[in-house]
Amino acid sequence: MPSLSKNEILNFALENGMLDINTIQEQIEMNERQKYLEMHPYRIWQGTNGKWYTYLPQENGGRVQKNRTTRKAIEDLIVESIKKDVESPTVKQVFYEWHNKRLERGEIEKSTYSRYERVFERCFGSIAKKEIRKIDEADIEDFIKDAIHNLNLTQKAYSNMRTIIYGVFKYAKKKGLIDYSIKQIIGDIQFSRKEFKKTIHEDNEQVFMVREENKIVPYLEQNIDLINLGLLLIFKTGIRIGELVALEKTDVLINRLSITKTETIYTDKAGTHYEIKDFPKTEAGLRDAIVPNNYLWIFKEIKKLCPFGDYLFMENGERIRSYVFRNRLYTLCRQLGIVVKSPHKIRKTYGSILYDADEISEAFIMQQMGHTDISCLKKHYYYNRMETDEQVEMLNNAKVL
Repeated sequence: MPSLSKNEILNFALENGMLDINTIQEQIEMNERQKYLEMHPYRIWQGTNGKWYTYLPQENGGRVQKNRTTRKAIEDLIVESIKKDVESPTVKQVFYEWHNKRLERGEIEKSTYSRYERVFERCFGSIAKKEIRKIDEADIEDFIKDAIHNLNLTQKAYSNMRTIIYGVFKYAKKKGLIDYSIKQIIGDIQFSRKEFKKTIHEDNEQVFMVREENKIVPYLEQNIDLINLGLLLIFKTGIRIGELVALEKTDVLINRLSITKTETIYTDKAGTHYEIKDFPKTEAGLRDAIVPNNYLWIFKEIKKLCPFGDYLFMENGERIRSYVFRNRLYTLCRQLGIVVKSPHKIRKTYGSILYDADEISEAFIMQQMGHTDISCLKKHYYYNRMETDEQVEMLNNAKVL
């Protein structure tokens, strides 16, 4: 006799009056209830006052205590809460489910996680608490257009927001929460350049002008300590601040620096964390940065000030974090009457100097900067460093004019 499947046995029992449909429905509901109770991450307990207690998770990752007079009542509350989250999650719940999985799988770094969490909190306030099932194509266009207008977003800021929109709604579609293509919806939206905030930066805000460099570099050379030596090293190699503070003593190779790591920064409930990542910002960032011969003395001075420990820059047995160098630079700019700039502006200064030098090849510039394409430097790192009177003099001396 052939064996029967579970469904065949169930149908046979129903047809022959061996089972009652109400009994089956009750069993299904009990199984579903048990499934949701097993998903509950917190314990259930009875207080000295006879009430039953538990915690319910909140959207922001926290929890809130709840109580009821009977165990069944507290379990009913748990089942109702979890069922709603499973069947009708909010945009914020879907975002964190998608975002947390990316972090768990190693698809993103903790610093990226923190950055996109901040973008979500800033840009998604109008729809964060809405059930994602109830959001249609028109809602999405209104949300995007309103966010650009109300938050005065630049094109870059919108690009960051769009990355999250794609991720969240694609994930929702895979889970069967929506049935439309988010990429197609956004592709159909008409944008005008006038909608986005225009950010105009003067050259002297992006790089150290020639006169400014002639003030700050001699100051760093004449006032030697570990922090000033680190800033000077950025001026002479163009390395990133995160790469500087991740350097170990073994990374110093006579006249070059082996760049293999960088500092990564992320924030969670415990505060801000500064960790070392075992690879640079990009694949091209894995490189040897050449140090000019007339500045090799920097390493001798660093060794005098920091003879012990694995890292090049250490104080009291601890690696010096990037914010220490950044704060020193801000202070020096104010002290020397220079437009306040970040360490990354030193890197832009260095890139501009290299590109202005006729005798330096583009291939070397890309290697030194850790770029894959010279267009990256031209677009983001190349600025005029001369003051107006210097530009006038240059034109006056130009033979072609």
